[in-house]
Amino acid sequence: MFTISNVFWGIASIGATFFLHIFFVSLVLGLSVIIPIFEIIGYKRKNEGFYRFARRLTSYMVRVDLFAGVLATWLTVFLAAYWPSLLYIATNILFYPITLALAGIMIALVSTALYWYTWDEMRKTTHIVVGLFMAAGALMVAFGMNSILALMFNPYGVKITSAMGLTFFGSNGLNPLANPVFLPLMLFSWFISIALASFIVLTFAFIRSKNDFTEEFQNTFKISRLISIVFSLLSAGTLAWTILELHNYSQYVYLGMASRGFVAISLALAAIVAIVSLASLSEEAIRYSAPLGAVSSYVLFMFFEIAANTARYPFMIVINNTGISSSVLINPMFEIPAILPVAGIGLLIVMMATFLGTLYIAFFVFPVERRGKIAG
Repeated sequence: MFTISNVFWGIASIGATFFLHIFFVSLVLGLSVIIPIFEIIGYKRKNEGFYRFARRLTSYMVRVDLFAGVLATWLTVFLAAYWPSLLYIATNILFYPITLALAGIMIALVSTALYWYTWDEMRKTTHIVVGLFMAAGALMVAFGMNSILALMFNPYGVKITSAMGLTFFGSNGLNPLANPVFLPLMLFSWFISIALASFIVLTFAFIRSKNDFTEEFQNTFKISRLISIVFSLLSAGTLAWTILELHNYSQYVYLGMASRGFVAISLALAAIVAIVSLASLSEEAIRYSAPLGAVSSYVLFMFFEIAANTARYPFMIVINNTGISSSVLINPMFEIPAILPVAGIGLLIVMMATFLGTLYIAFFVFPVERRGKIAG
């Protein structure tokens, strides 16, 4: 039996898990922000239709969040197994942003459960406050991954020394949250996630508004469209800001992206997302622009992640015009037999099939309104 390179299998396994995880966690983050917006509007306008729509979206978000959490755990295990040095940096040098992310996870989990189970059980203003905590917790989760990515592009706050062929990492006293690449990168991840979720919500609201002419779907359709436009434009602006900071502080990554045309493609995709969102103002075009916006938002997010990380290769951490190779940081004591990649891919396929099956049952066989009738 042959042995697959640790570096190859480590990058492949983390990459596959990350691409799936980023979609679900982006959807959860976006819905965590969008849902309280609908509830607040319903409270201000005294419109029960917005409350019902927010409750429906919460039911869907809870199911997606369960699977996103599983993939997050899987991703952490892969990092700990293949790159323990990187995990050490995350838990030591990046202690503050990682702690904020963990606090966000705890806040989001508790507040989401409380938010879902206390519909009509507490005062509306109190319930809205719980929803705001849910949104804040989801936004805080992004501190963790974005601080790690920013460090890979620009090791701000990290002191790197070498001795006897070994590489040592420590803090140089600078706050990693002040990394100039971190803020625009995190804002971009926030805004593109909300844009992605808003396009999906817009597609759902549009389809239901054509079949159900109640006030719930007619009004929520208009708000969903406004949210998608605002956050599509914000994501385009923060993407340009992120690329500018890479140009200023991570020349190796920027030149690697620019030489391959990745910068131009990323900006073109951002422009497409913005144009598609504006096209939703047309009643005739929205049938196609809403689902196209969801697809293009995800493609933009994934393409930029792939482009930036491809430009960084073969380095795990870029330092000026050089860096620390992925093979230097790989765990030398963790050898992978060939059967494990096959088993891992098979397990991932089974997990996805099971999850999609449960989503189908939850959304179409026993949706929120039908369960309410059965319970009654």
